[in-house]
This record gives sequence, C-alpha cells and structure tokens, in this order.
Amino acid sequence: MPFENLVVARVMLHEVFKRRHDGALVSPHYGTQLIALPPEAMDMFKERVVDAMGAVSQCMEMEIAEAGAESAVAIAFSLVGMPDATFVTDSVKFADKLANAQQAKNLPGGKLVVFSGTIGATPRPFVAVIKAEKQSGFRERGTALEFFKDLFLTPASKLYKIGFFVQMTAGQSLPQGWIAHVYDSQMTTQNREGAAKYFFGTFLGCRIPQNSAHLTRVFFDHTRTFIRALPVEPEVKDDLLTSLYTYLKVDQTPTIQVNNFSTAYLPTEARDDYTNYMQGKNFPLNAVQKDISEVSSQLRKRRVRFSGSIELSAPPESFKHLITMETVAADGAAPGQPTQWTIITIKDRIQTQE
Repeated sequence: MPFENLVVARVMLHEVFKRRHDGALVSPHYGTQLIALPPEAMDMFKERVVDAMGAVSQCMEMEIAEAGAESAVAIAFSLVGMPDATFVTDSVKFADKLANAQQAKNLPGGKLVVFSGTIGATPRPFVAVIKAEKQSGFRERGTALEFFKDLFLTPASKLYKIGFFVQMTAGQSLPQGWIAHVYDSQMTTQNREGAAKYFFGTFLGCRIPQNSAHLTRVFFDHTRTFIRALPVEPEVKDDLLTSLYTYLKVDQTPTIQVNNFSTAYLPTEARDDYTNYMQGKNFPLNAVQKDISEVSSQLRKRRVRFSGSIELSAPPESFKHLITMETVAADGAAPGQPTQWTIITIKDRIQTQE
C-alpha cells in the first residue's frame, strides 16, 4: 500500500536492553506517558517513517503468521481506539515481547517507539513499532562540542527496524482485515532473508510471503550454491551454471521445478543429492510459477572472475552458444603460480577495444 497521508496521533517510548552475558533477560524500561513532539520534530519523525516504508528494496509486505491473544497484531488491534491511558499502559506489551524475542546475547538493545494514527487517502488506523539502536555523536555549541551517546533515528542512521500494522477492514477475526509491512535496513530485493528474523518473525509474528518472485529467487540462490559445491571439473561446473541461467531466463517454460531442472541438466549421480538439498532448504518440490523479477539483474549477465582483476562478462545465452572454457595444466608455470590455466574460446572476433 502507498505510505501517504501519515497522521501520527500518539507516540510512546520504551527501551529494551541487550541480554546479560549469561543470557538472562534484562527487563525493559517502560515509558509512563505519551511523548509530545513539537511540530518540527513530528514532521521529521513522519519523514523518517515514510522514507523507510517507501524503500522498495528494504521494506516489504509480509504475511501475518501469528494472530493469537499474545501476538503482535493482537496487541496492535487492542490499541486501536483505546483511551490514551490504556495506550500508555498496554503499549508496554510490545517492549516485553521484543525483549523476549531477542534471545541471542549479541543482539543490541535500543529504543522502542510505539505509535499509532491513520494512513492512506482513505484514512485507516495503524499501530507501528520502531526498534532504533542508539548512537553517539557531537553537536557544535559555540567554540565547544557537546557529546551525546543516546542519539537515535538520526538522518544518517540505518540502525532501525519498523513493523507497521494497518487495519484495512474492521469486524473480522484476526489476522483478517490487517496487513503488515516490515522495514529492515539489512534487507534487499535480492536478499529478503537479510532481514532479522527475530524482529519480523519472533517479535512481529510475520513471515516472508512465498510468492512466485520470492520462490524463483530462492531456487536460483540455492541451486547456484549447490552447483558451486559439486566435486566436478571447472568446465562442467561452468556448463551447469550456464544451464541454470538458461533455465530461468531463456527457457520459455512458465514454471520451475526441482525435478525438471535436475533431470534436464544435472549429472545423474548428483540428482538425488540435489533433491535432498532443496528439501533441506524447505523448497517445494512441486512446480512453482516462474517470476524472475527479483533476479532479473543477476540473470542479465554471467560473470566469471579470475585473479589479476580479470573478468569475463556476457549474457547467459552468449555463454551457452559463443563461449567455451577449458582448464588445462599450466605449462611452464613458475613456483608459486597457479598449476592450472584456463583456455577461453569466444566464437567471434573483437569488435572494439579500449
């Protein structure tokens, strides 16, 4: 949904802490009253939120997987339309839930902003949370510098995550009628798993949607990793990687399937291992609709890198039809130099040189 016409009505601020060295939980520090932001500060706050939620590569709509009484979406639902006093006391449930979700001892603490209001051309209620890690910084005052160690949500900061629950329709059983968006600076279009799972999964009760584009990218990533690890000759591995690119980009079949790719391209002795590998990665074995939108930039060209900053780059169809690579013993290699060389044959003449 477009993040426009954001109206923030209430803001609460809590703090969660890193776990102790023994793994023991440190109780959050709870705010006791709503935060009153002056107009300039409120404008900046809304700008940060809208900019983050509009970042296509780092924000995505997720499926709401948990909707029980203690779930994040249930907490959000309970806060909609509640009096200010109830919003203050019940928003602490988010702080407790985040503190419990941060099981790993290396996960940092930070400020937890809980805020609500309306969003959209047709105003719809929302409840959102931001986990913002604290930073240090300086501010000039005359001829002196003031040092601050508790800065957060600064313009240059990327150390925050946002969970945004919007009530699209009322009067339905959860999670129906609600949508969830998650922003995480570690997430990219090509790497949705870069998002912190403790935040979007354990804390917010969401999961990455298993849509066709996502599954196609997962198929590409896992299959490429499997091929790279195969104990085969480099030229065989090169052919297999070219086949993967061809299967996704050139092949006109509208679906992808583990068994189809395995039977068509992989050595017989590797097929069972590949199927087991993909099952171990929880990739479905049934046919999946092909959608290369999340891997289109990676499929545009294949790249083979050598030492000495040498790189061969070409569309996958060119690798298939115009390029051959052969590994040979290094003839006369000096001590310390590679014992194998690569012969590359390009079935074309040089067009231009720089």
